[in-house]
Amino acid sequence: MAPKIRIPAHVFGYSLALVPPIAYAMYWQRNKQSDEEIEKVLKENYTKNIQGNRDKKADMVNFFAAMKEQNNPEQEKKMQEVLYGGRGDIKRHYAVDESLYGTEKGVEGRMIAEKENEKKSKKRKKKKKKKAEDAENMKKDDVVIDEQTKKGLTVESTGIAALGAVGVLAVASFLIGGNKRS
Repeated sequence: MAPKIRIPAHVFGYSLALVPPIAYAMYWQRNKQSDEEIEKVLKENYTKNIQGNRDKKADMVNFFAAMKEQNNPEQEKKMQEVLYGGRGDIKRHYAVDESLYGTEKGVEGRMIAEKENEKKSKKRKKKKKKKAEDAENMKKDDVVIDEQTKKGLTVESTGIAALGAVGVLAVASFLIGGNKRS
């Protein structure tokens, strides 16, 4: 009689787990595309991207090469544009109308703008005050919950107490009644 083959359970489990990856690896090895086919597909579908990336790389190489050179006015101008956020020079962040500057109409416009800013700041203050009140109300609610917890009135503690009481009754009935079933 032939000897029985014994395979440990963990070896059998690992073997079963490795069957799908090994099968996929064999399939991929037989059916993979060659490098020439992949290159052909990339050239057909992504010609614009490839050329654009090559141009960008060339521009970056030139930019960094020019950075290494000292006293290059063209490069200094580019760096100033970078530092100014691409604008090339510093610009005002607000508009000043020279025709209204110093006139009554300009003063009226300024007063209107100040009133609008004041309204906005009042709205912000109201929102901030409301948030503070809401936070205070939440704290009050937390205090009420904390007081209930200190007294032991939570649902969890009540349930645990009931479970303990049932357990004590079961042990007491077992001790009093013994092992006899009625």
